[in-house]
Amino acid sequence: GCTVVLKPSEIAPFSGTILAEILHDAGVPKGVFNLVHGDGRVVGNALTSHPEVDLVSFTGSTAAGIEVART
Repeated sequence: GCTVVLKPSEIAPFSGTILAEILHDAGVPKGVFNLVHGDGRVVGNALTSHPEVDLVSFTGSTAAGIEVART
């Protein structure tokens, strides 16, 4: 099946934490939803350049979007 890795903005990380709590309480199996906090340049680069990541969906600035597209 498909899994999800969410890296919320480091400026507003709590929305991701709340979503993780909701999914946990709903009984979503471990490993289906994964939350990673951190700086966009470090964590985002690791996610977008990882060979096992098949798809990246991005919301943010144009400059960051260009960097995501490059990696």
